[in-house]
Amino acid sequence: MKKFRSKKIPASCLILAGGRGLRLSPEKPLFTIDGRPIVERVVSTVAPLFQEVLIITNTPDRYGYLNLPCIPDQRQGCGPLMGIYSGLLKIRREVAFVCAADMPFLNSTLIRSQYEAMGGYDIVVPWARGVPEFLHALYGKRCLPIIQENLEENKFKIELITRRLKTLRLDQRWFKKMDLASCIETAFININTIDDYHRWFNPKKDSRPEGSPNAKKGFSSAQIKDTSQLITPEVLGQIRRTLIRQESKYHYSLPKERYASLWAHSSRVGRIAYSLAITEKEESIPALLAGLFHDTGKFAGGKYHDDDIAEEAHAVRFAEKILTGSPYKQWIPVVKKALLTMYLEVDQTSSIGRIVYDADNLDKLGHMGVAQFFTKGVFRHRFLGDEVMIRAGIELTYAHHAGDTLKTATGRTRARQRKKRTYRFYGELLEEWRQLGLGTFNIHKENIAGIDCILVVPEMCSCGGHLKIDSDIEDALKCRSLIVTYTCPSCNNKNELSFCLPNIKGLPRK
Repeated sequence: MKKFRSKKIPASCLILAGGRGLRLSPEKPLFTIDGRPIVERVVSTVAPLFQEVLIITNTPDRYGYLNLPCIPDQRQGCGPLMGIYSGLLKIRREVAFVCAADMPFLNSTLIRSQYEAMGGYDIVVPWARGVPEFLHALYGKRCLPIIQENLEENKFKIELITRRLKTLRLDQRWFKKMDLASCIETAFININTIDDYHRWFNPKKDSRPEGSPNAKKGFSSAQIKDTSQLITPEVLGQIRRTLIRQESKYHYSLPKERYASLWAHSSRVGRIAYSLAITEKEESIPALLAGLFHDTGKFAGGKYHDDDIAEEAHAVRFAEKILTGSPYKQWIPVVKKALLTMYLEVDQTSSIGRIVYDADNLDKLGHMGVAQFFTKGVFRHRFLGDEVMIRAGIELTYAHHAGDTLKTATGRTRARQRKKRTYRFYGELLEEWRQLGLGTFNIHKENIAGIDCILVVPEMCSCGGHLKIDSDIEDALKCRSLIVTYTCPSCNNKNELSFCLPNIKGLPRK
């Protein structure tokens, strides 16, 4: 019978939380899984195992709530080797288990077995996947002189000290012998990139180990609502402030307008783009960033199309300013290209540009599109009445063509689903309107200059007279615009509806 082991290991544990997070975020140990920060998952595994647990970090304010000693690096900018050295100087025990703060699937049985294999070795390193797991390793205090020498010579690779110290490599044979082979795929996982993060939680991928969290819960990357988990608060805050500041400056110049809606829209577009990128197997972080930035140039300088500079060029300027010096500076060229090409013909766009274009349009379709249609109407002092009913034709026309005009396969599929919802909602609304005696409106599909347009047409004027309808398509500043005129010969009442048509022509499929 296997002996039950509950006694704490007579060693210390060092949790390294000092990385700069250049590929994702310096706060990645605080990203949540099942509503719990990853670093808390680490602590919950190692705290019952070791007699002493320390966090090695240069930002103790982030981790103070864990009620564990926080130890800074002796010298910053030297990588994990300095973290190991700084921790070994402080521990009360002779040996320390070292792990990273972003390792969500630590296995207590493996850690205990690894310690029991140490014997007279200075370092014990798992090597089961063909690479050393230096941040899932045991280090004795006897390593300190060698580490100090290497640090003084600016040699920061951990592998270099293993060549001068007595090191035990735990290979696959050891794992099989200890009946721990099932741990290999999960125990050493750490979150370096957003793709690392979502690899284990995307239900469309079967690469997750059976025992990993949410393997049976169907957690989808699209379910992440809080973009602060994906983008650093500094960058996210700057984008948000830029959007609100530009739009507010524009609206404050008007007598009555006092609102800022672009941030809410851009936040949604960023998240939709992120989801599309994953499904389309494209880079998800630049898609998210481009979605967040795509409207930053709309009210640049508090003006709206008041100069010769395209709003996309203004957006690029904001993107360069905010992302330079941030953890996402590597994505600046990709984001710039996406912003400048998203509204061009397909063969001139980038893959991220196509994704953001589709995200922007999907945000305006289906139930979400309906909600925004009425919300924007209130902003513009259009309340539920005949004018709003007529303008529903705009939403129906966009929904009608979205399945053919979007630029990615995923976008077109989702657009067709939302088209049905859009049709169903407005059809039922108009029927309720008629039943309540508020007026009769009919939905007509009319081919205008070769383009199918879906019009919501009043059966008669409020005076009881029959309406005459004229329509045409004209070139506007940034689009082809449909103009529909409703005229009542009986009372000479005249109303006009105009809107940019979807870019139906010139968009061959990807």
